[in-house]
Amino acid sequence: MTSARAPLSYDAVVAEVTRLLSPVLGESMARASTQAHGQKLQIQDGRLTADQVEALLGKLGSGLAVFVGREKAAALAAEMRSAVAQIAPAP
Repeated sequence: MTSARAPLSYDAVVAEVTRLLSPVLGESMARASTQAHGQKLQIQDGRLTADQVEALLGKLGSGLAVFVGREKAAALAAEMRSAVAQIAPAP
């Protein structure tokens, strides 16, 4: 899925995903999981393209199923996508 959306700040994406996942995983685990998946995808800092954001959110959604079940993981993934879509593009 390629998008013309401007790149997003890695830090902004991590902060928003951490905020959404903290009630489920705790803040430390939410941040660590997001950063670990980013590292595996080689997107540790800087700007994220729409494809990189989608890859990151996809990995997080898959991993969440282990903790909260498929249905709740799918709902959280949709919530993450919606929230990240509201982030202003990186300068």
